[in-house]
Amino acid sequence: MKAGIFGGSGYSGRELSRWLSHHPSVTVEFSTGSAKPHIPHEEGVSRPADVYFLCLPHGTSAVYVEKVRALHPDALVIDLSGDLRLKTPESYQLWYGQEHSAPGLLKDAVFGLTEVFRSELRGARLISNPGCYATSVMLPLLPLIQGRWVEPDDIIADAKSGASGAGRSPREDLLFCEVEGNLSIYSPGRKHRHIGEIEETIERETGIRPTVTFVPYLLPVERGILSAIYVRTAHSVDELRNALSTYYAGSPFVRLVERAPRLKDVTHTNLCLMSIHEGAPGRAIVVSALDNLVKGAAGQAIQNMNVALGFEETEGLV
Repeated sequence: MKAGIFGGSGYSGRELSRWLSHHPSVTVEFSTGSAKPHIPHEEGVSRPADVYFLCLPHGTSAVYVEKVRALHPDALVIDLSGDLRLKTPESYQLWYGQEHSAPGLLKDAVFGLTEVFRSELRGARLISNPGCYATSVMLPLLPLIQGRWVEPDDIIADAKSGASGAGRSPREDLLFCEVEGNLSIYSPGRKHRHIGEIEETIERETGIRPTVTFVPYLLPVERGILSAIYVRTAHSVDELRNALSTYYAGSPFVRLVERAPRLKDVTHTNLCLMSIHEGAPGRAIVVSALDNLVKGAAGQAIQNMNVALGFEETEGLV
């Protein structure tokens, strides 16, 4: 299979190139970007490929998804931006603060949370890759809400990410002297756009709309996300752990562990590790850890490609 990467000079695009270079069934034919050896985006649109990965900013990505699909209707297109994660233009406007550039695509995109939507991904030709924060929260939370193991209307997600999650665009708050030795909160409460993705996706799958208070932190490290999710429950830690173990039985990249996972347990892997702990009376703490550039972006995109094209799900990822 031949692959093309749009936005190959960004962190997700570079990660994709590295992982695909070891994939036994896929060869990267071209990569677009602002400097050599990348080619211009418009030139990439006309290049034939079997699968296209779009690692472009939201607002821009959907434009190129539309162009690629018009010229290559049989190809698989996987969008790593936020442009196709929400199902209505109104929801996109609410969470992204701008009109959608190609609203006709929204109904066609399969949401690529692989372990949850695996059956829908088989044979898909347009996939929306989830956000990194959203993946770290949805993977542990969705089965617990679906099985009514936790109360959906009072959930707090406390999530910390390495600086690569903000992308390569130069920003003062991401300079080394600002990040090193520091810890900061941004977009607290109900401001971060991944909240809409989390709540809408869980409701679409379970029929239950959760209410999530989301607090993201910027860690002074390169990569990784560690999320602590505080839930109300009438069930024991063992019951919650068993529910997650049962749901993810047969999923090679999601694992339940006894002690709380650390970033070093997951960086440079496509794993999501989870643990569950006692909280205050009537509460539990669900912890998840993943690499924002792999399971939160490039690795999950390859996992989705594998499922969509009929490869082994783990191919090129272990």
